[in-house]
Amino acid sequence: MGKNETKKKAAFNKKKLKYGSIATIITIFFIAIVIFINLIAANLTEEKGLKLDVTRQNIYGISQESLDYAKTIDTEVEIAVMMEKENLETLVLGDDGKSVGKIILESLMKYQQNSDHIKVNFYDLQKNPDVVNKFKESYNGEITEYSIVISCGDRVEVLNAMEFFTLDSEYYYATNGGIKITGYRGENEITPALMKVTDANPVNVAIISTSNQQSIYAANLSSSIEYMQSLLENNGYFCEVVDIYTSDISPEDYDMVILPAPATDLTEDNVKKLDDFLYNNGNLDKDMIYIADVLQRKTPNLDAFLEVWGIKIGDYAVLETDEQNEQQIGIVRNSMGISYTKAPIVSVSDETFSEGLSTTKLPIVAPVSRNIELLFDSNVDRTTKAILSSSSSTVLQPIYSSESEKTGIKDEEAAEETEETTTFDPESAEKSSNIVMALSTKNNFDSNDVQHQNNMLVIGSASFTDQYLGMTGVYNNTEFFVNAVNKICGKEANTLVIEEKNLESTAISITSGQLKLMQKVIIFAIPVVIAVCGIIVFIRRRNR
Repeated sequence: MGKNETKKKAAFNKKKLKYGSIATIITIFFIAIVIFINLIAANLTEEKGLKLDVTRQNIYGISQESLDYAKTIDTEVEIAVMMEKENLETLVLGDDGKSVGKIILESLMKYQQNSDHIKVNFYDLQKNPDVVNKFKESYNGEITEYSIVISCGDRVEVLNAMEFFTLDSEYYYATNGGIKITGYRGENEITPALMKVTDANPVNVAIISTSNQQSIYAANLSSSIEYMQSLLENNGYFCEVVDIYTSDISPEDYDMVILPAPATDLTEDNVKKLDDFLYNNGNLDKDMIYIADVLQRKTPNLDAFLEVWGIKIGDYAVLETDEQNEQQIGIVRNSMGISYTKAPIVSVSDETFSEGLSTTKLPIVAPVSRNIELLFDSNVDRTTKAILSSSSSTVLQPIYSSESEKTGIKDEEAAEETEETTTFDPESAEKSSNIVMALSTKNNFDSNDVQHQNNMLVIGSASFTDQYLGMTGVYNNTEFFVNAVNKICGKEANTLVIEEKNLESTAISITSGQLKLMQKVIIFAIPVVIAVCGIIVFIRRRNR
């Protein structure tokens, strides 16, 4: 080998070493960058929730309304999960072994990631059983392995993670106790609990459901009334079902009373309880919601009570005659399932009650609503105003065809009257606008010239807050109702109507031929293409 060839070879090796070293350094540099980026991404993913949820119903996320509320919290809140994080993440439920723990975990972490004041902690009760002691001063109930404790100061709400899921009742009965998970409602539980423990001015509500242990309203209305209660609870109200006969309904215990569609009249003593509650020893500052319905009988004692407030419930149902001003809707009637009816579209008479709504574009309907009359605009210390009214093309259809239907008492005179009743003709009836929701307000001033107030909100139908109307998401009834209650209670909060997440997966069906084709592509075609590309690259580099 000549001298020149030796020099060339040495130069080539030196050049090869140089470029090889540079390539190695660059490779190491880029690997380090990738590792660093992965570490940063993992940290951001854990702390800030930078994950992409591609599920159809965003089952691993929470609504923007809940996120917005979490961001407003300015006091320290602990969400204590009585289970190790790894055990929660791998939790499965149901006969099909559905993995549900990850959904709960991701939901909880979203609250922490969107608030500087919310901290999620995990405890193993078997290793640390004394952790429950710090909550016992404010909570007397049982805290178990599946409990999620939300606390702020001395306020404590305890949730059960097992109750975050809805079950298929048909599957349960068909399999004699089998469990099939169909939905997730964790956000429906967690956000209201956060609102309750952080609300500076909590509102306690007494919902009168029974009288002497007997239901006061028709069984067909129970679904709507229970849904109304859940709406309030989901928006941070503390609701308690009470008995008008046995309960004192003390103004020291409650801020508001709801009387939902009593089927028969209350006694004078029970009406006095309501009057005393609102009077509050002269201090006022208490509110009431009265809900009427077409299924009620005659209620002279309640009628007299409402007339003092300048409100009269008519004996008619508001019926729309113009098809452009009505909607065909479904409402839940317990004994009949979903009942379809035509409901008038109503408009807001006082724009104050539209303030705070997320949208005003969705229609509000008044299904099977009784008409409401205002007996005066103002009278000494009380004022009245309409909140929701129908169009001018509605008519009033009598809800009683006889005196016996009105009173619930059958006698010979009533029987004779029934025979003489005539069929209602909407074409010949007088058309006019009718009120379906109204407000009466009482004001006084104390010795220090400070104003005190009562509010009496009256709604013409229990089906106004029907569950089916709320679940469809195409009507503004539920949000308007909660917004109106917020207004009269002075509660400044965004209305939350949180939808349950559907966990029932839809299977993708493929034929056996398609399955074989996919197997050939994955097992043979893709590896062959990769091998050919590798051979081509190898040959090209060798021939350089």
